[in-house]
Amino acid sequence: MTDITEAMCILHVDDEPGFADMTASFLEREDDRLDVQVATSAAAGLEALADTDIDCVISDYDMPDRNGIQFLEAVREEYGSLPFILYTGKGSEEIASDAISAGVTEYLQKQSGTDQYAVLANRITNAVESQRVKRERNRQLDAIETAQEGISILDQDGKFIFVNEAYADLYGYEPAEMRGKHWEQLYREADIPRIYDEILPATEETGYWTGTTTGLRADGSTFTEDHVLARTDRGELVCTVRDISDQRDGEKELSRIKRAMDEAPIGITITSPEQDENPISYANRQFLELTGYTESEVLGRNCRFLQGEETKSEPVDVMRAAIDADEPVSVELRNYRKDGTMFWNQVSIAPVRDDDGAVVNYVGFQQDITEWKEHERRLKALSESVHDLIRADTREEVAEIGVETARTVLGLEANTIHFYDEDNRTLEPVAASDAIYDLVDDLPTFTPGDSIAWRVYECGDALAVDDVHADPDIYNPDTLIKSELYLPLGEHGILLAGSETAAAFDQRDVVLGEILAGHVTSALKQVEGTEQLRHHQQELEQHNDRLEAFTSVVSHDLRNPLTVAEGRLQLAREEYESEHLAAIERAHERMDTLITDLLTLAQDGETVADREPVALTPLVEDCWTNVETADATLVTDVDRAVLANESRLKQLFENLVRNAVEHGGADVTVTVGAVDDGFYVADDGPGIPEADRDTVFEAGYSTSTAGTGFGLSIVRQVVEAHGWEISVHDSADGGARFEITGVSFDEM
Repeated sequence: MTDITEAMCILHVDDEPGFADMTASFLEREDDRLDVQVATSAAAGLEALADTDIDCVISDYDMPDRNGIQFLEAVREEYGSLPFILYTGKGSEEIASDAISAGVTEYLQKQSGTDQYAVLANRITNAVESQRVKRERNRQLDAIETAQEGISILDQDGKFIFVNEAYADLYGYEPAEMRGKHWEQLYREADIPRIYDEILPATEETGYWTGTTTGLRADGSTFTEDHVLARTDRGELVCTVRDISDQRDGEKELSRIKRAMDEAPIGITITSPEQDENPISYANRQFLELTGYTESEVLGRNCRFLQGEETKSEPVDVMRAAIDADEPVSVELRNYRKDGTMFWNQVSIAPVRDDDGAVVNYVGFQQDITEWKEHERRLKALSESVHDLIRADTREEVAEIGVETARTVLGLEANTIHFYDEDNRTLEPVAASDAIYDLVDDLPTFTPGDSIAWRVYECGDALAVDDVHADPDIYNPDTLIKSELYLPLGEHGILLAGSETAAAFDQRDVVLGEILAGHVTSALKQVEGTEQLRHHQQELEQHNDRLEAFTSVVSHDLRNPLTVAEGRLQLAREEYESEHLAAIERAHERMDTLITDLLTLAQDGETVADREPVALTPLVEDCWTNVETADATLVTDVDRAVLANESRLKQLFENLVRNAVEHGGADVTVTVGAVDDGFYVADDGPGIPEADRDTVFEAGYSTSTAGTGFGLSIVRQVVEAHGWEISVHDSADGGARFEITGVSFDEM
């Protein structure tokens, strides 16, 4: 069987090197058998194919020098059936149809997110493994034709109806020259009577004969041949010959040639289409072992006796159509052994023609591929399990799905998942299959250094232990478990499977287990991120609730008494005259300003939405009219539009203008201008001492008796909500200069 753990060399051709490199990284992380090389054009891809033994090609469609279909056609012309996956973001029915017509192995569209790489890795490994199986099968199919033993088939009249290359070479002929000729031309006249008197009668009596004869080549030379004859029930002779002229160990070679057909690595049958039902006339030993029947139970029957309830009609129809057309064919179908057990059979049939081109026999080759089909089924089921894992909401649910998938898909009947407890530094059991309790009474909690499980968790590499009792780190020396499989789940924990049978887990279990462990680990990471997001949302909701309560108190419980106080003040003025009343009114106005600024800070969020292009000059001029600027002067020297929330941007400019007027005096000049990645607001007032520049944005900070101390806090909040940065400097005229940078502009 093909080794599924063998490394796979993959060529990814995409004119976007960043995407190609990222895809390579994800694929190699999904399956450590994958070694991905990158090329950025079809031409570079063909150079890589010429220099490297590539197992599979992945190609984009839309590329500059030639597109993916043209690249596929070039690969098919030079490299035949090499697996080729068209992996493109430009999908259409026309492209898919052209790809299929050109012989593409798989057609896959690029998707968003990283789950697509698991699907792509699965398609790659399936394609490569299938190609390797087919390559192995073709080698076996060629075994007869390319065998060192000469093999021929003779009809009842002693004429050749099939001759392989090795047989013809022994006698110095071409196979076509020998078909239809009588065997007598291969022997000296003096040797022919022995064949008629001794060899052929013995073959008729016992069904076969083996011994040595002297062959006659076309050039008249002779050689000693080890000769095996087998008679079919149709009276045909299957003849196997090997030149043993120079061999000293004749007895050993004689035995090997005798077993040439029976010891073939695959089942071989020969059928006779000229008879009704095209019955089997020869079946080798491997075929009998594969099916469980004896030779007498097989000969004379059509191969359909191997079919049963689960045999699908499609492959049978394909075989029948090929036989009717006298063409070779290869199919996979369910067959049944004599004891009723089902197996997957890879059946290949080829016609054998006589010298006139008429089909006189069919040679069939059968190979049990049940193990491979089961592996294919498990890979598909593992791929489907990803969807269930991704939909899980909690770590515990992921663990339950992981345990059940390990049981039903991988056949790990007794398995558990342990999660790492960071607080206690332990591996705690969280999910287990029912069968595990047949092996242990209570699921253990593992601590540092006390078990194989902890050792594997720390090193992070999957491990199959054939005999846990021989391992010094065994957790319980009295356990019924003899072998175990350990599959780390990254930092999250470990999946364990146990068996009462020694060496119950092979490399195939390790490979499939690592795929499942990777899926579980990814699902746990997703759940972890979802839980963090949910926790953040809960905190945000609580914060918003507190904020709503706070703003309610400020806007209602404080404004109402203030409104009452202002009304009473008005009534008092109507009844009395006092210098204190003006001071009270100023205090009320300051309280109202404080409440307004405080609500602005509390109600406006820390992020902004609905950004749009906002022209700075018109906006600044509008803000200037909303602020009491007395005799102040505005100078605008900016012809830009920024991407911002217009309402929040007004808050920024109004507060900066108000700050300049409050601190710079009634005749201050305020200038708004541009810098490379933003804008500035400067004045010619007294400026801000360097020692105070780190504290001016703190809530409540103010050096003016008229200010609330919240204006620059509001400015900073608007800047940070947009993702910008603000800094304080000296202006050109000695005043304060506020620079806002990191701004995105819109071309005007």
